[in-house]
Amino acid sequence: MKRVTGGTRPKQDLDHQVWKLIKKFDLQDKKFLVALSGGADSVATLAVLSKLIKAEKLGACYFHHGDDKNQDYRKEAQAFCEKLCKKLGVQFFALKSKSLAKSEAQYRDQRYEALKRLQKEHDFEVLATGHHSDDLLETRLMRIVRGTGAQGLIAMSYYSQGVFRPFLETPKVELRKYLRSERLRAFEDPSNAILDPFRNWVREDWLKALEKRQKGAVNSLARSLETLAQELHSLEHKPGTDLLSQNEANKPQGVEGISRAFYLTLNQFEQRRLLAQYLFSLGKRDFSQSQLEEIQKRLDKSQKVITFKVSGCDWEINAEQIKVES
Repeated sequence: MKRVTGGTRPKQDLDHQVWKLIKKFDLQDKKFLVALSGGADSVATLAVLSKLIKAEKLGACYFHHGDDKNQDYRKEAQAFCEKLCKKLGVQFFALKSKSLAKSEAQYRDQRYEALKRLQKEHDFEVLATGHHSDDLLETRLMRIVRGTGAQGLIAMSYYSQGVFRPFLETPKVELRKYLRSERLRAFEDPSNAILDPFRNWVREDWLKALEKRQKGAVNSLARSLETLAQELHSLEHKPGTDLLSQNEANKPQGVEGISRAFYLTLNQFEQRRLLAQYLFSLGKRDFSQSQLEEIQKRLDKSQKVITFKVSGCDWEINAEQIKVES
């Protein structure tokens, strides 16, 4: 049964939770594309949205990451996703990478670039993903270890830049319960542990050991980091604290990226904060505090024109601006 404006109340709490978010962000009449991998999180996303969004405004896409040692799983996963979409009455798309990625970051970039192209071709206004509270906690912990800084705690939001993540407060165990109640199954990727060994260690060793040592500690840690993230988000949006907005307001016409003159008015802490905000605005996430400090060192030189590569970005600096080459 589809749920649209004026329809009946969803029978599941999870359905109702997602419907409230759809209304909150005024997405009722938008066209949704679900990033569908076959895992429990993406299957739950599709299952919920198939009740809440009209069939003509909902699609799902499976992205095949290429022919490597995991290609047999990917063929099976694609077939599974296609069959699921047929069962739920959802339009299905399949895309395939032309090159093999070597890291989780490269896999993610390939996937999002392909999904964005598909969105544009078929007028999908919202990309829905299955990121859940476990993902959010792992991401925050990994960024703390890497030294990304305060900006890294904010991590993900329910809806930003056209991406809808309705399960950020929902643990994966609850998504699995939901699928059982709906008599649906998932098709988990056996290579998840291989793609990012550090994330897998955080999930399978560190967090499980913490929970074993003190029951409820993982949930308490997640709540504490969420509270800190909300406080930081509030501070970022107070007048005079958003350095990136100040940069935009103060930079001369024609200057791209960061105004070098504005950057030089800041203390070292504020400079790193501005650099972090700038990288986040470009969609860059995998940087560390030491990389920000390295960028600072490069900028603390007398040359007017500098080019260098740090944190996977090509930086181009002149007398007026500091920018990352796209």
